[in-house]
Amino acid sequence: MSEKILEVTYQCLHSSCVVNCKNGELFMPEDLLEASTSEDKTIFKSPRGFCRLGFSQPFKAVDVKEAKDADEDAAQDECLDAASDPIAALMEEHNEVLRRAEAVEAHLDERDIEGLWVSTRDLENILNLHSGIKEEDVLFPALLGLVPFGEGLVACINEDHREIVSLVHSFREALTDGNINDKIIGSAIVALRSHIRKEDNEFYKFIKKYINNEMKKVIMAEMEQAERTFVPKEPGERKLNEQKASERALHHEHLSAARESSLDTCCH
Repeated sequence: MSEKILEVTYQCLHSSCVVNCKNGELFMPEDLLEASTSEDKTIFKSPRGFCRLGFSQPFKAVDVKEAKDADEDAAQDECLDAASDPIAALMEEHNEVLRRAEAVEAHLDERDIEGLWVSTRDLENILNLHSGIKEEDVLFPALLGLVPFGEGLVACINEDHREIVSLVHSFREALTDGNINDKIIGSAIVALRSHIRKEDNEFYKFIKKYINNEMKKVIMAEMEQAERTFVPKEPGERKLNEQKASERALHHEHLSAARESSLDTCCH
């Protein structure tokens, strides 16, 4: 994949789109945008798994520009100190999340199925610690009743978490059958990068002004305790269970048929 990340301001062209409110911003690799572009250079398909309706949707690129480096933005914020500020600590941890995603991509390029079995487990582990525990169990409860529209914002972030973790889990399930599903893991990584940029550039910047110094101490202490007690899962043995593989294949076949039927009904 291209190292160049584009910030695409898009408009969803699906006639009944109510999920992404018709407009939004998407961060994606340049080559992925080019690969999905139709004859009309402003129209492209959303990354698989991005739209919560479950399908790739036609998006119109209203504006395309090279994304700003989130690390540079973080470095310029003098108020943030990763040693004492929970928001800064979470933003810094995003770098480790991205490094683990890059390790997955490296094994993907090599078609190294055993390497993918290990690196995707590593990615799952840090997502569980960072998103599932430090954010959802520690930070978000502290925001209740404190941040305007906090419940809605947190719900959107949590939905992103569920989507990304689900895609990684589905990819690992396919690995047990000996399959490397590029579309699933590609969607997971695109969604993860967009999610991190959304948190760094929008969500964290919005909520940090509501967290006073006393709250910072409490949240940091709880996050540090969570890290000390977190037990990462081992990759385990990657072995094929023929019965489960058959059940999964049948389930995916029925699910695909139901989705296609729903799409045909929706569009026609």
